[in-house]
Amino acid sequence: MLRGSDTFVFMEIKYSSHAVDRMIQRNITTQDVELLITDPDGTIKQSRDKIIFYRKIEHRKDNLIAAVTVLKTRNIYEVITVMVNFEINV
Repeated sequence: MLRGSDTFVFMEIKYSSHAVDRMIQRNITTQDVELLITDPDGTIKQSRDKIIFYRKIEHRKDNLIAAVTVLKTRNIYEVITVMVNFEINV
């Protein structure tokens, strides 16, 4: 759930099987992913409906973690993969 000034936006996060496999492999929790999506350090729009959310997570030592998502509907994101040691190319 995101909070704007006096409004709440409810968001649903779904996970592809590939994303779940990568989360297990990379020790990324659903709480980490929820934090990435609700309070990112930044976002990169890859296409009309695909967005990368990234954030430095304090308890992690592997640089930025990122989640590639597809916006399914206005309030539903599907995480299709997660990454560690994410680098932003400027």
